[in-house]
Amino acid sequence: KLVGAYIAGHDSIILHSDVGLSSLAASTASSFAQIAIGLEIMEESDTSIMIKDLMDRGEMRPAKSVDRMKVLVRNMLNDIMDGLENGDVSLLDPMVDRDREVDRIDWLISRQVNIHQRDTGLSRRMGLDLCEISRCGYISRSLERIGDHAVLLASNFRPLIDDPTDLDREIIATGLDVIALMVDSVGTWSNKDMDAANRCIERGERLVKRSLELSDLADSLSGKPAMATELIAGSVKRVAEYSMDIAEIAINSAMD
Repeated sequence: KLVGAYIAGHDSIILHSDVGLSSLAASTASSFAQIAIGLEIMEESDTSIMIKDLMDRGEMRPAKSVDRMKVLVRNMLNDIMDGLENGDVSLLDPMVDRDREVDRIDWLISRQVNIHQRDTGLSRRMGLDLCEISRCGYISRSLERIGDHAVLLASNFRPLIDDPTDLDREIIATGLDVIALMVDSVGTWSNKDMDAANRCIERGERLVKRSLELSDLADSLSGKPAMATELIAGSVKRVAEYSMDIAEIAINSAMD
């Protein structure tokens, strides 16, 4: 309920109970206010807690949040590839915490999109296009899912670090290419570059094919590395497909 109220765009969220709030409710509210960007507990008693949004609505630009999200996800994926290349498991450890930060920004973007859609005057005063604001929500969701796959990749890279295979170089090369595709796809949307977006879609199709070939090559391995490579190939495929989705949104933007 707290997440739903936050994403819906409410200025204030009040928890109230005539018989008194439980310690669980109070601690949950406190944790939530620390996690959700822009919130602060302003009033608290035995029976109620008021959480307020302290962010300046005049500074709500979802496109900037998308750019930040892109950088976070890119850095997660780059560190995963560096971990495999250098055999450094420590680079994989913080991925769950870093994905939580991606989730926080996804919540924030969803909130900003809802606020702008309800208050179209705000969008006009800020010189923002409502269609583009809505597209920020779609791109954010794709990046959030790519972040989820970064966590999966981190867990599946561990068996390969412990037991290197002949496919490691191909995995790294394919991974770096799919990272570049994701970054470039977001760039085509920012720049409304239809030609570049179409090239990203073509690159994505080739990477999907490479991921399927990598999955077939996993049959040449055995044990945990074989299963890990199969799962890695699946995640690479999904990241390529989400990147293609972003490129398709870029084409729609370029047509406005």
